[in-house]
Amino acid sequence: MNNSTTIALVQHVSTPGDVPASLKRMAAYAKQASDAGVELLLFPEASLTGYNNSLEINKKIAEQRDGVSAQTIATLCKEYNIAIAYGFAERDNEKLYNSVQLIDAAGNALALYRKTHLWGEQDRTLFSAGDDLIPVVEWNGWRLGFLICYDIEFPETVRRLALEGAELILNPTALMTPFTTVADQVVPVRAYESQLFIAYANFCGSEYEQQYVGHSCIAAPDGTVLAKAATSPTMLMATLDKSSITKNREALPYHRDRLPGLYKALSDNG
Repeated sequence: MNNSTTIALVQHVSTPGDVPASLKRMAAYAKQASDAGVELLLFPEASLTGYNNSLEINKKIAEQRDGVSAQTIATLCKEYNIAIAYGFAERDNEKLYNSVQLIDAAGNALALYRKTHLWGEQDRTLFSAGDDLIPVVEWNGWRLGFLICYDIEFPETVRRLALEGAELILNPTALMTPFTTVADQVVPVRAYESQLFIAYANFCGSEYEQQYVGHSCIAAPDGTVLAKAATSPTMLMATLDKSSITKNREALPYHRDRLPGLYKALSDNG
């Protein structure tokens, strides 16, 4: 069992509608991360296609989960012996989804998650909502969960993944101004209260008129921020150790001391 792993996330300026530019950027960061010993690399929400596109543009550039870009990224994964998780506008028949896909170092697609909590009219105009959180996925001896942007602002999502065994949540985002509180406070608190790791990868700069806050981070099970970005393009790295999950759950037995019967109304009143 692999009790430790080195991950990285990329904070970058979006290139909306320009998939070739996005793939070129992914290749450069994949090489940089691989050379640094990184095993898993995370990109922001819709990093392949851009997030703040018009519906017309999204319809033109959205791809199927096994489309040309996915095949290109799988080749990168094999070339650089690295797993890559990336956000993109996914086409499934007539529907478009805001999705994140994980491809492992052998080029195998391990997981695809469709954003369930859509943010305002912007998300709802561009995408259909996913219908459930996907099951926790095994990767390299670790159990991974997935969320996208607004999803993490609902504590129930992280807790459910934690109860299903997630040790690391990959959370691509397109967090815009003025919501820095989410990156700076909510993400570390989610890691602390569910006692797991969270990697939160955001854009920086602007995408058309939309301004992004940056502030990407990797948070530990005790709420410690292991790596933190400012507002410029960067790649953050951290080595994660499972022993910290065990240590924190023994010190603060939130999972053991839960009283699910008291919280039944959370689902009954949904």
